[in-house]
Amino acid sequence: MRRALVLAVALLAACQRPVPEPRHELTGAWLREPEGTNGFELREDGVLALLGPSDRAGLAWNVSHGELMLSTNTEKRPEPTTVRLQIATLEPGRLVLEARDEPLAGSYRRAQVAHVRGVATYRERIPLAPGARVELHVQRGADPVAASVFAVRAPVPIPFDVSFVPTRGARYTLSLAIFEGDRALFSTPDPMPVTPDGEPLEVLLSATH
Repeated sequence: MRRALVLAVALLAACQRPVPEPRHELTGAWLREPEGTNGFELREDGVLALLGPSDRAGLAWNVSHGELMLSTNTEKRPEPTTVRLQIATLEPGRLVLEARDEPLAGSYRRAQVAHVRGVATYRERIPLAPGARVELHVQRGADPVAASVFAVRAPVPIPFDVSFVPTRGARYTLSLAIFEGDRALFSTPDPMPVTPDGEPLEVLLSATH
């Protein structure tokens, strides 16, 4: 009797043990099916990067109780907005997310992405006000392929890391600016050529006034 009781308690404890969240299985890049042009990258450090043309920029991600939480913002509304998507299917090469009236819901497949990384700085000794933000764009010719908007949380140099699905043989350019409100303080004078997965860049910005 006592042995049966001990076994029952052990089984109950096992049932109540929290199920590990599938963070490792989710980490990486996912492209929406069947188009394969838009998606997102879930980075190991919790950063979310959106892939393909979008009016939103990725900020952060997390997973809890079977839900994938994605935090995004826009150039006009830099404050974070978080959506919760139910993980309906998670396989090595396939992910299905469900949420009512949410554009990020859908079916995704694993993908490989390229990165453009570096730091942005400027020569002027001008401190940035709280609320200053970076707006970054990568283009393939005239076509936008990646964008990022994020708050400046430390003095220059400001690190950045933008990801996108590369096209073999294509040429890419990077434009970057620092804003306070609607006013651009510093920016790249002209779009600068970049190489996917190339060496980290040091981008020297010019004052816009």
